[in-house]
Amino acid sequence: MCSIMSENKIQTKTGKVVRKKFGVGSKSEHQAYFLLTESGEQFVLRRRGENPYMDEFFGRFTDKKVTCTGEIVEYVFYVSAENISEV
Repeated sequence: MCSIMSENKIQTKTGKVVRKKFGVGSKSEHQAYFLLTESGEQFVLRRRGENPYMDEFFGRFTDKKVTCTGEIVEYVFYVSAENISEV
């Protein structure tokens, strides 16, 4: 049995929320919300337990600068409603 230890991936990032296509050319292609940081990082914004195809929560932050705290797993930034605020 193999055990993989994962490091704490909770981070705080500041950037602009934009909406654009995700998964272009794949079966999962859809419009998604992204956090674009000033340092050039780009993360798909998601809330755990919500359908990524239907969740419009991040829409209220589109084109606004925000600070988010959450878990980063590869390119996805999992943020709960209470951990995002406009700057």
